[in-house]
Amino acid sequence: MLSPNRDKKKAFLTVTIIVNYIFAAAVTYLVYATGGAPSVFANLVLLPIIVTALYTPVWHSVLFSVLSALAIGPLTTWINHGDMNDYTWIIRLLIYVVMSIVVSSISSQSRKRERYYENLATHDELTGLLNFNCIPKETISSNGVLSILRLSFTGSGDMLGLFGSDFYQDIIRHTSEELEKLLQPYPNATLYKGNELEYAIIVKHFSSEESLENLLAALDNLNGVTMLIRQIPVYLAFRIGFTVLQPDDDIAKGLRNANIALRYSFLEEQQISRYTEAMRDYYKGTVSIASEFSSALEKGSVQASYQTIHNARTGEAESVEILAKWIREDGSKMTAEQFVPILEKTSCLHDLTMFMTKEALQYATSPLNEGHGFSINFSAIELTERSVMEFVRTIEGSGFDPQLVMVEITGRFAEDEYTVRNNLQFLHKHGIRIAIDYTSAAFSSFAVLTEMPLDVIKLSRKITSHVENERGYLLFKSIVDFAHENEIKVVAEGIENESQARLCTEAGADYLQGYHFSVPRLLKAAQADMQQREEIEKSQLSSRVKPDPDDPYNGITVVRKNDSSSEEEKTDPEADQ
Repeated sequence: MLSPNRDKKKAFLTVTIIVNYIFAAAVTYLVYATGGAPSVFANLVLLPIIVTALYTPVWHSVLFSVLSALAIGPLTTWINHGDMNDYTWIIRLLIYVVMSIVVSSISSQSRKRERYYENLATHDELTGLLNFNCIPKETISSNGVLSILRLSFTGSGDMLGLFGSDFYQDIIRHTSEELEKLLQPYPNATLYKGNELEYAIIVKHFSSEESLENLLAALDNLNGVTMLIRQIPVYLAFRIGFTVLQPDDDIAKGLRNANIALRYSFLEEQQISRYTEAMRDYYKGTVSIASEFSSALEKGSVQASYQTIHNARTGEAESVEILAKWIREDGSKMTAEQFVPILEKTSCLHDLTMFMTKEALQYATSPLNEGHGFSINFSAIELTERSVMEFVRTIEGSGFDPQLVMVEITGRFAEDEYTVRNNLQFLHKHGIRIAIDYTSAAFSSFAVLTEMPLDVIKLSRKITSHVENERGYLLFKSIVDFAHENEIKVVAEGIENESQARLCTEAGADYLQGYHFSVPRLLKAAQADMQQREEIEKSQLSSRVKPDPDDPYNGITVVRKNDSSSEEEKTDPEADQ
């Protein structure tokens, strides 16, 4: 790929040397014609000497300066039948040689630095592979196509944290060597190195009928294998995203499309994904979510909803889980599961957490909900000192009993286990209970789980939906037994029918949650009902009529499936599970 530049440099150097020799010969003739070396024209030979020293190695520039000194000195004197005993030409020769050595040495060092920085800009320093900066310089055959494959190894950050920097560099070197060996049978494929364990492969097809099938099959032989590095087994797996470009397509744009396909592979947990226009639209949507969220929060488009959590033994609603919902300008509704993963990459997540906390407190401090608690989701990435301190101050400042508050940690914990543990202990010290969803627990480190002050484990629909078959029931019960042995309560989410509720209760679940008991409902709608009920109660008191003990509005609000005011919510795929 870089050969055209090298060819241009060689051609320039060749022409320069020829011109310098011709110019030196012309100066020699001029000196001869004007009477010999004492002529002022002899000084003109310094020009080709300096130019030669600038662009050629030291040995060649010294040779050129010696030949020039001999041509102007002894050769010109001999042709003119001058005094051959005049040895002043030797002094001139020494001056030429010293000057050429100095100039050539400085120029050589400059060229070495230039080559070093050029190599640094175009090659990976650790492996020597071409880097991504060189990809846009590729060309597409007029009668063929070009494929761009993006590879990224999973868990590279974990490997760096586990093995350390030195061993991680050995992993990168070894992986790069294996990929180079794998691509040797494919001369039309070029390997490029990105950051960490990220690579790109450019494949030039000289006809549109050529396929990537064999190359992809070869790459699959390297995927999900264990390699011995320093006699230590290291498991390596990667995902691939690729796109195919036509002759008129832009390569830089193609690289971006391949990267979108790669990210889609990770999102959908696929080994290989080919870029489609639908992927582009999806990523445009993620950008719009991140850019619109702050404004949506201010306008009130982001709202809080709730779903009741019931005691598995009595069936009574004892608390609620506060859930986020975003009603966008086009009328579409997004659950927290859809937009929170995007917000985790921005600074907006903290604003959402505090907004939901204030909404939950406003709801929970209502007289009609007295004595009932609430659970609020708290992304693991938000477990920072600033966030937990502000959360605790908000709870305590409201006067609400912290023991009725439960924080549910979602997502994977940060790598700094010490900070995570301290922040959770800080919450627990102030009376706030800690819950974690089982999926997050499964992907967290053993040290975090064994040392964190855990009160509740929540089992999602992925587990409870299988409780009606024998293996699913045994799995559910084993988790519950483990939790109870460690004095941890269990909430079974996603309960959708009486059979699941019964089996989860028999297996030992402490609390149940799901559409079988209630559907999520916006807090604003519930607050409006509360106001209406308060007016009814005041009216009853004024008329000295005692409240009906069978009134379903007494205590915490439970939205039942036959409640006509919640028909819209029933069809909404709320992320309560």
